[in-house]
Amino acid sequence: MTYPWEVLRRLLTPRWAASLAGLLVVVAACVLLGMWQLGVARDTGRQDAIAAAATMTREPLAAVTAPHRAFPPELSNRPVTVSGTYDASRSFVVVDRRLGDRTGSWVVTPLDTGAGTVAVLRGFVPGAPAAAPAPPAGPVTVLGTLGPGESPRTGDALQGAQRRSIDLAELVNEWPGDLYDAVVFASAEHAGPDASGATLGDPALTRVPPPTLDTPLNLRNAAYAVQWWVFGVFAIWMWWKMLRADEEAHGRAAAAPIPSTTDSTRESATT
Repeated sequence: MTYPWEVLRRLLTPRWAASLAGLLVVVAACVLLGMWQLGVARDTGRQDAIAAAATMTREPLAAVTAPHRAFPPELSNRPVTVSGTYDASRSFVVVDRRLGDRTGSWVVTPLDTGAGTVAVLRGFVPGAPAAAPAPPAGPVTVLGTLGPGESPRTGDALQGAQRRSIDLAELVNEWPGDLYDAVVFASAEHAGPDASGATLGDPALTRVPPPTLDTPLNLRNAAYAVQWWVFGVFAIWMWWKMLRADEEAHGRAAAAPIPSTTDSTRESATT
């Protein structure tokens, strides 16, 4: 029953109080350094994935995927080109979106490619207009990157052509023909069936960058993070070992027999 109190009393001594404070500083530093390395691992992994995506050859959409085909993660940020004709009557705006420090809406228009229809995110507009800006008429070629569709979002009733998300599961029942299970984040539009035509664009629209990649950690920096946390655990273990060793030394000293006065007198007389 007295052991916890003896340990607590020893921890309150200047020597062990200082060692405990030092331990807390070391452990806190190891935790923070590990978290920093984990953040570096995430950032490095994201930068590597973005760099890898940027080096991919831009290919026609039909060469990358097909209508109704599931959207795999590796297609995120894949550069593509797709030609077709916009269906202006089915354009809509996705409200409550942000671009930098601005709040506004996305403008989405279906592009009929002949082989199927794909949702093209043409850009961002401030505010929440009830109708989408008109897309270019006639054949166009869109350069952009692929992204997945979105989950449905609930909320108050909207007006006009407003929506809350690019829900492809809903659009497949509303748009005619076969639908690609992907969204093209447009970076440029050109007149005609290839990218050699005149560059098109609406000054009211701001291009939307592709979505953030769900990227793996950089293994080297992740290992550094684990290493720092192991150092912290090792410091706790070493401090506990020293405390136990000190306790055992004091226990042995307390258990050692104390020579009596009679024994000392007898030893002196014998001498």
